[in-house]
Amino acid sequence: MHAGQTILLSMFALGLIGAASAPISPGNRKAYCRGEVSGMYGTKPIYVTTGKLIRARDGTTSVSGTVDKGNEGIKKFKCRFDAKGRFIDVMAMTPDGE
Repeated sequence: MHAGQTILLSMFALGLIGAASAPISPGNRKAYCRGEVSGMYGTKPIYVTTGKLIRARDGTTSVSGTVDKGNEGIKKFKCRFDAKGRFIDVMAMTPDGE
């Protein structure tokens, strides 16, 4: 691999990392959460229901909801965002088998 290709690949990787940590506006966090949850559970966003956006004292926000997995039942989850609005993760709130 040439030095120019290495630099280009490094810049591309940094761009992906930067895009993943970009802040999500409060009005878009529920929709962003539905997209992340649908990917995590292998379903369509239409089967994901989100509740109200909750802001904690430390500035972080979260959205709780459910996803309908058909024969597997309804699963609970929580999406978390840091104080700057960057997506942190999806936490499964329903243990497997329930």
